[in-house]
Amino acid sequence: MSRRILCAIMILVMPIQAQAQTCRLDFIISITQGVGDIRPGSELSGRADFTTEGSFRQEGGATAHFATGTMVLEGDITGPVWTLITTSRDFMFDLVGVYAHHVTGFSFAGATFEGPMALTLYGAPGTRPEPIPPVTQAEWDSLTLRRSFQLHSDSGDMLAGDVTTLTATCSGA
Repeated sequence: MSRRILCAIMILVMPIQAQAQTCRLDFIISITQGVGDIRPGSELSGRADFTTEGSFRQEGGATAHFATGTMVLEGDITGPVWTLITTSRDFMFDLVGVYAHHVTGFSFAGATFEGPMALTLYGAPGTRPEPIPPVTQAEWDSLTLRRSFQLHSDSGDMLAGDVTTLTATCSGA
């Protein structure tokens, strides 16, 4: 079953939690787990452009927001954004994750890094009053417990780092 058909079915049978939203996130990561010439301490720039297309509740209180768009790291490493995951809880950290898959543009020593590529931001319990994606820069900035980036390879290796800068421009919701 194609992703679009599955998305349409899920949207029809599950309640929509948030209106459509378009965002551009520009970010810098400080590498903590390097690969090849990308050493710990290196800084890489990236961006994620996406539009959410409906959402549904998941197990454990998370909400999945279907999305279309692109995540790019250093201009050459790229993959389609397919979902945002959000949580909103008063007893455990809150989370906003932006996920891309089918990544292209990076391989090293025979390992192809093809995804997922994830930008994950964590906030203190209650940071997000509702499980919807942040809109304003202040809402994105409130997620300060941990800000991480990961790109996984087909061999289990991972390029990872801490998000040190994040600028968000969003509309909608």
